[in-house]
Amino acid sequence: MRPQYIGTRLLQALVLLLVASAAPPAEAGARRSVDEHRAADPQGQVEIVNVAGRIDVLGWDKAEVAVSGTLAADVEKLDITTAGARTSIRVVLEHKGGVHLGIGNGDSGEANLVVHVPAKSSLKTSLVSADLVVKDLEGDQELQTVSGDVRSAAAREVRVHTVSGDVELTAGSASRVLEIGTVSGDVKVSGGGGDVMINTVSGDCHLSLGSVSRARLKSVSGDYRLSAGLAADGRLEVETVSGDVGVEFNGGLPSAEFDLQTFSGDLSTCFGKKPVKEGYGPGSRLSYREGAGTAKVRVDTKSGDVTVCAKH
Repeated sequence: MRPQYIGTRLLQALVLLLVASAAPPAEAGARRSVDEHRAADPQGQVEIVNVAGRIDVLGWDKAEVAVSGTLAADVEKLDITTAGARTSIRVVLEHKGGVHLGIGNGDSGEANLVVHVPAKSSLKTSLVSADLVVKDLEGDQELQTVSGDVRSAAAREVRVHTVSGDVELTAGSASRVLEIGTVSGDVKVSGGGGDVMINTVSGDCHLSLGSVSRARLKSVSGDYRLSAGLAADGRLEVETVSGDVGVEFNGGLPSAEFDLQTFSGDLSTCFGKKPVKEGYGPGSRLSYREGAGTAKVRVDTKSGDVTVCAKH
């Protein structure tokens, strides 16, 4: 996993948002319809770039990309290009003297599109002030939005980065890499497992996962609610600055080394182990080994409660 990658992508998204907000708005006008079709590699890559509106990406069994929907009057064109196995879809706005990245003012710059792509395609998006929905896609996904929500069903590797947007993800059993970074957005994930990395600045996370092998969950200001299994030699690490942490292990308590602590909150378990109050402050800590202890579990919150449970 790549912890620095998340920070870099979120910084890029913040810069994009600042540039966008400084751009002059275009005049709103009548909308026009589009219906474009291009032949595409059945297992190729699709890239979508849009400013304002909504994008629905749907997988289908045809070897083509089809784009339908409406464009605001100040959208210059819908640019669809193919190069080898890659198809690029870009919403180009009118702006004299340079590129207009403006966030929509009313209908300004809006593109509301339904994009059908071959089901086995991989997908990459860069959106500003646009919501994104992805369904029936079997390839990898790399999704980035600024000021927009993401709702996706992912079959394989998925990476999502948002600034001011919620993430709702349903992952399939073959989704073994999950990476999410948000600034001011809630996260809800069900399914998936394997390698998991989630980093939030301000938002709550509700995670219902399969078996994880490596999971690192971090938050500055937000709660974590995690339900998951842990592989025999797995690693689970949860860190929050200001937020509660609740962990429930599926399939019983894993054979692991546990290191649980909170600096100014309560710590409790549902399996009989009692934490020790820290002598130098109000916090609590529990360190012990369950069984052979081949896995490792670490939970650390500065200002929040910690609860760890297990169910069969």
